[in-house]
Amino acid sequence: MRITCEAGTGFTIGMIALQPKALDADCSSSQITHVVDPERIAIPYVEDETYGACFDTMSMMEGTYQEEFGKSYDVEFTIDVDKNGYITEFEHTFPLERYIDLVQTQSYRVICTNWRGRAFHVMTYGYAEEVRNPNNVIYRCTNEEDVFVVGEIVPYSTTSTTGQRYGMLHFRALISARDDLYPLSYMCKPDFDLTIHASES
Repeated sequence: MRITCEAGTGFTIGMIALQPKALDADCSSSQITHVVDPERIAIPYVEDETYGACFDTMSMMEGTYQEEFGKSYDVEFTIDVDKNGYITEFEHTFPLERYIDLVQTQSYRVICTNWRGRAFHVMTYGYAEEVRNPNNVIYRCTNEEDVFVVGEIVPYSTTSTTGQRYGMLHFRALISARDDLYPLSYMCKPDFDLTIHASES
């Protein structure tokens, strides 16, 4: 899974490519091994049949992820989706230290579990306590209900065009039964692309 971080003066931006179009991208210049022990650089695959139960405590939003945009949440950047509404990649900002620690603690992981009576793979993008937070919300990507987004809505002082105030959605996990769209061979490949500009080193 390609997860990037670019740190420069006054900003840190990252991108997570959820689908394997970036699988063959060149990461040879990544600086991740300068700050993380190469033996810690991995995306673990875990089998836990009971893990899915943590999502039962979260609120399922009424609309799909796209339908709820501007109604229940905002995002820092545009989230890319394919023609059917499945998320392909997203960008976000976060401290450089968080990115390094998420890699170091192997918090990016893939979990095989059961939920809602079927098998799913859960891809996590935060610490375990953030992913399992019962205050998180869940959006289905499409009405097929085979891929879901788990997010935390963080209070944010913005107002929509309708005058409604809503929070910023922070991605915490993707729940997928679509291994064709999100193949394990890609999701479990640690492709961490870190660039630290001279002013930040």
